[in-house]
Amino acid sequence: MQRTLSRKLAGVVLASAACFGAFAMSTVVHAQAAPASQAAQLDELLSKQAITELLYKYPRALDRLDRDMLLSIAHPEARMQFGKRTFPSWSAYVDWLIKAHTEMLGNNHRISNILIEVKGDKAVSESTGTATLLVRREGHDDQYEERWMHSRYLDTWSRRNGKWALDGRQTVSDYRRTSYVSAEDVKQRYEVAPRLGKADPSYALFGGK
Repeated sequence: MQRTLSRKLAGVVLASAACFGAFAMSTVVHAQAAPASQAAQLDELLSKQAITELLYKYPRALDRLDRDMLLSIAHPEARMQFGKRTFPSWSAYVDWLIKAHTEMLGNNHRISNILIEVKGDKAVSESTGTATLLVRREGHDDQYEERWMHSRYLDTWSRRNGKWALDGRQTVSDYRRTSYVSAEDVKQRYEVAPRLGKADPSYALFGGK
């Protein structure tokens, strides 16, 4: 009977040791996997932040008419589709933007509702752009067009040499309204801030950038 009891105890000890060994091995595997998983999550978050800041640079650069900042958002060969119009390169689109907005009396752009999905060195995003524009009405020197525009930017991104930039953009127009305002009314009732370019105080705040 004593031998039987000894064998049972030995069996329990061996089983416990096996269970502990399996648990220890599982703990080691999880400990090794956790840092890799956390690193991937951190990289995804940092990538989303980098893309978000590039999205925010777009309205800032456009309202300051800052061509260099606009060019920094995208890869040189990035393609742009704006309504039915397409541009062969990002610089061609930027040149068109600068010319169009230089001719305006005032413009203000906002970006919101940003949604980003990152997969390695590729990403896609959707954001909402709103614009308020004051433009001289063609053929009517005594009138302005006040435009309210709501658009969505459908963007593709890639990371090259550690830097995220735009590969392509499709602009979808969701809403547009135009009102006609007399030049006298604009003079009497509107306050439009001058576009100072890099003399704008925000550049000094960010160290000249």
